[in-house]
Amino acid sequence: MPDQFTDVTTTGYGGRIVNSIKGVVIGLILFVVSFGLLYWNEGRVDLSNIAKTATEISSATVSTDSTLSGKLISTSGGVNSDQTIGDNLFLNPDKFIAAEREVEMYSWIEKSESHSKTNTGGSETTETTYTYSKGWEENPKSSSNFKHPEGHENPQKSLDSYINKVTAATIGAYNFDPQSVTLPNFSQLPLNSQNVTLSEGAVLANDSYIFIKKSADGTFDSPQIGDIRISYHILRPGFDGTIFGKLSGSKIDPYFDQDGNNLYRLFIGTRDQAISTLHTEYTTLLWILRLVGFLLMWFGLSALFGPISVLLDFLPIFGAISRSVIGIATFLVAFVLTIVTILVSMIAHSLIALIIALVITVGAIIAFVVMWKNKKKASGVMATATAPVQTAPPVNQLENYVREARTRGMTNDQIRQQLLTAGWSNDEINKVLS
Repeated sequence: MPDQFTDVTTTGYGGRIVNSIKGVVIGLILFVVSFGLLYWNEGRVDLSNIAKTATEISSATVSTDSTLSGKLISTSGGVNSDQTIGDNLFLNPDKFIAAEREVEMYSWIEKSESHSKTNTGGSETTETTYTYSKGWEENPKSSSNFKHPEGHENPQKSLDSYINKVTAATIGAYNFDPQSVTLPNFSQLPLNSQNVTLSEGAVLANDSYIFIKKSADGTFDSPQIGDIRISYHILRPGFDGTIFGKLSGSKIDPYFDQDGNNLYRLFIGTRDQAISTLHTEYTTLLWILRLVGFLLMWFGLSALFGPISVLLDFLPIFGAISRSVIGIATFLVAFVLTIVTILVSMIAHSLIALIIALVITVGAIIAFVVMWKNKKKASGVMATATAPVQTAPPVNQLENYVREARTRGMTNDQIRQQLLTAGWSNDEINKVLS
């Protein structure tokens, strides 16, 4: 049968309007969820900051300092274990801290790609192409979920992936629990006849896999649907590492702070390298979730205005224009809201930042009030300065001016004040008033 199928569906104008209204509900949910995600993300704890507070102790001998009991510590040294483990199947027991068996099945893989076209009158035609290819999958999709399962049936996977860990290990003089500690990344184990025992029908392939054919004609280079390949990833003892956890005598146990944050982790390398790794992991996830929050907000806002574009799709050109305008507008709004939400969340989650924000706000209010008062005062001074000023009368009219002022009931002191303001000297005023 062909490995590619194309389905064409047409949705009427009315159906599209109903779907867009349903989309408003989904959009509103996405929009609200984006705020929660962004707020929660900014409040996540950077474990590297907790790790920095750990008391560093030597792993050469068990500490006799009773004040460290139950406290967060870090220690560096050689990581070892006397136990041997395999996978209870093909991998021979050996000195591993942990051994992971990864099982993949050669399977059908479905991919789909859709293209939609809006028709005059508001209906929409969608063309979806389903492509079926073969590849190795650890978790193959059930054929019952395929759009076209006929001829693309995946059998039930006959063997599962598996991880095994030793039950006891040491770092220097201290014991720790490999079952509950977070271990470093594993490395792939090259396979040979010494470290694996093959059952009937299993063969080694490329020094990295065990191949088990489930079909009559399957080979590693030309596998058939249902064939299995197995690889192993392991963590060997004998490396220098650093562990963070709670000190309990000669053992290092899981550590929980007062807020419930857990730090019980083993790293390859030094304490500084471990702290750097923790911070890098935190920062990477921080920006990923910020981006996810922004996209949820953008898509949610766009969906809220979806019915407008669908209504305008009665003439497709109008619908296309509205989508472009709405897309740009909602992008900008979502971008601004994301930044504001991040900043507000950072402040809300940090007492120091909250205090600084309050100080800045109060300072800004005080500065505004002072500036407003100064501006009002300056306006009053300006009004006084620009008010008309009575000019001094000519010398030959000074006596007439004094006489008229007295007629109006003005006292000598009032007349003197006006004349001084007009620029006359005391001597000239005294002559007239005497």
